[in-house]
Amino acid sequence: MIYYLKGSVVIKEKDFIVIDVGGVGYKVFVDREEEDFEKKSTVYCFMQKTEKDIRLYGFKRKENLELFEKLTKISGIGPKTALRIASIASVEELKRGIEKEDKRVMKKIFSIGKKKGQQVVFELSQKFVKEKEEEDAFKTLKTLGFCDTEINEALGKVSGEKSEEERVSEALKILGND
Repeated sequence: MIYYLKGSVVIKEKDFIVIDVGGVGYKVFVDREEEDFEKKSTVYCFMQKTEKDIRLYGFKRKENLELFEKLTKISGIGPKTALRIASIASVEELKRGIEKEDKRVMKKIFSIGKKKGQQVVFELSQKFVKEKEEEDAFKTLKTLGFCDTEINEALGKVSGEKSEEERVSEALKILGND
């Protein structure tokens, strides 16, 4: 699996770039409207293998690659659509845009169609809320003096369906038994 490529961008086309890494040119599909790669670049990649071919989808920021991977798990969202959405803005800007229903961000998301746009906004808002709760639970346990490893192990044993308070409470019980 290719995680990133670091080299010279030698070709820039409408929907892909070619990056030269040690004399080998890799074709990487990108959203050129949103992503502008420098001559020397690091491109974070998602590799998709099908029966017919292998494709690389690329991003300037690692966070956008992670968002792309989340988007491709949404039913009905393929790599091309996920690429467009993940390239709209930084993940933080996208989170704020969805949370505040920013017209610029929403317009770009809904450019994929009304139904799919609604589905993406709903799914992403759910994922962002869950991530924030996980992050808040982690921070709470960290301030209580537990180390990262202990916290991750304890939170890994607690159901992700529970509220932040319930997760912290159950994690404290687990940490108290160790």
